[in-house]
Amino acid sequence: MAAATKSKGLGKGLGALLPTEGIPENAGDSVVELKINDISPNADQPRKDFDVEALNELADSIKENGIIQPIIVQRKGTGYRIVAGERRWRASRIAGLKVIPAIVRDLTDKQTMEQALIENLQREDLNPLEEAFAMDNLLKNHKMTQEQLAKKLGKPRATIANTVRLMNIDESLQDFIRNGDLSAGHAKALLSLKDKEDQRKAADVIIAKDMNVRQAEDYVKKYIWALENAGSEKKEKKEVSRDFALSVKEVETKLKKHLGSRVKLKVSDPDSGKGKIVIDYKNYEDLDRLIELLG
Repeated sequence: MAAATKSKGLGKGLGALLPTEGIPENAGDSVVELKINDISPNADQPRKDFDVEALNELADSIKENGIIQPIIVQRKGTGYRIVAGERRWRASRIAGLKVIPAIVRDLTDKQTMEQALIENLQREDLNPLEEAFAMDNLLKNHKMTQEQLAKKLGKPRATIANTVRLMNIDESLQDFIRNGDLSAGHAKALLSLKDKEDQRKAADVIIAKDMNVRQAEDYVKKYIWALENAGSEKKEKKEVSRDFALSVKEVETKLKKHLGSRVKLKVSDPDSGKGKIVIDYKNYEDLDRLIELLG
């Protein structure tokens, strides 16, 4: 499986900085061009969600400018497995490239997982759940301690512990974390509720009211107090009902489908229905499209 010849895909000037002929025997950082079909993704890669629209935009950029930064791979059987750069590899396939610039490193499975996690964290490419699952994998399957992982990632040990705790969030709420409706801070506040049903009810209210993390923390504290003092005090304030919260999500979904953009309903007064609609757009062209639809 010989490396291909150098092409413009390496980007301007990169060929002069890094050699591209042959695969180094001792994991040196020389750049080679590998056949794209000889490379496979890493099933244990921390990042699981890839935005299709963003991939297509990257593919267009690669068609125009080539790949400026090579991916990192390890030898696996008769081919190669991606250590870092799966998004560039996916976009390159969309762009129709036959070869891709790569650095081949001789790594153990543990080192592969570490490098993939570190690269994604540095690029801020992972959602909080992907971080949690990746860290948990290193802790359990590769027998690392939280102290060792904290040192490896350059993070406080408490950050590692709090991130891994996110795996305990109710499964029905995990999509809200993946798509950004709930942040890691929101999720950590919800984890103070031990019962999964209580987590779901509280999350519905937090999302419907578009609470920030501090507001969510305060709400959960009141929720816990109400649970502990059920029947002993009058309810201090009527909260948004679960049915209402679910109807808000349903309306958002319908508007998103109709407009082709993310839509948020921010309810300021659930009794009267007063609130506002926030519609996301990517650029001026997308704004013109929305104006035409709404016009």
